[in-house]
Amino acid sequence: MSILFLESSRLYLRHFQESDVNDLCRTEGNPDVMAFIRKPVAEPSQSLARIRQETVYAAENEGLGLFACFEKATDTYLGLVKIKHIDNTDAIEVGYAFLPEAWGKGYATEITQKAIEYLNQNFKEREIVAFIQADNLNSRRVLEKSGMTEVENIYKGHENALVFELELL
Repeated sequence: MSILFLESSRLYLRHFQESDVNDLCRTEGNPDVMAFIRKPVAEPSQSLARIRQETVYAAENEGLGLFACFEKATDTYLGLVKIKHIDNTDAIEVGYAFLPEAWGKGYATEITQKAIEYLNQNFKEREIVAFIQADNLNSRRVLEKSGMTEVENIYKGHENALVFELELL
């Protein structure tokens, strides 16, 4: 059993384990979930390779990684949450992808706010960034509710994305 990483009032996160391959594949392989992210994976072996890669990343970057997200009350897998460095920068990206059955329940906002709180406590002075596609209005609302605002910055590998950063008070 993996150690609990972060929790909110209704959700908890933990690092993905190889035994989570089918859950990750359900998320990464769902065209509706991946519509604003990237091309869906075609088979579980791709998700297993990602879990193995993310396990190495988490071991090398304490407190960061790709996390499986669960509903506390039912211990039901809901999707993934990403809290990772943006390549070649000091900034940290917050992202998420939830299964359709978890949509519309406020989970994305709840866990994004919790991730931002965690990063502000543990990674002070680091920019907190999120990337979305221009037509992803639901994620725009999530990020705005979480205190993030759209900025004009461009990050390598994310040239076609809208960039949101935490609005510092």
